[in-house]
Amino acid sequence: MKRFDFKLEPLYKLRKNIEKQKQAEVAEVSALYNKEKDGKESCISKINDGIRIVDSIEDDNEMLTMSIYLGEYITALNSQITIHEDNMAEISVELRKRQEVLQEASRQRRAVELLKEKKLLEYKKLMNKEEQAKLDEWKKEYIAGDAYEY
Repeated sequence: MKRFDFKLEPLYKLRKNIEKQKQAEVAEVSALYNKEKDGKESCISKINDGIRIVDSIEDDNEMLTMSIYLGEYITALNSQITIHEDNMAEISVELRKRQEVLQEASRQRRAVELLKEKKLLEYKKLMNKEEQAKLDEWKKEYIAGDAYEY
């Protein structure tokens, strides 16, 4: 029985490699986005921690002094949050572009994959027909051989 030979196998492998490359690019940009998101969440957490600490101070004078420091700290953290949000907005645009390119690469790979599956199915049907023809031929020979023996 002859082996299945898909003529577009090199194209299929190329499409798979391109898709893997695009997946890696999306993962890289996604990691950058997540880094900025984590930075923003860290700043928010620091603000909340600072507020809790100042709220727990019982001495009014110390609380007032710490509130002033906390206000300056929160202003600085809010600036960092704004920077993280701006970076996230820029990165999300790039991430969407890369995801669209990945989707197209996946569609192209899938198109060749579907063609390969179709050709494999045709090949299997052809092989089944050939095997059935051989079986039928052997049956005829066997029956013809039995007829001569009697």
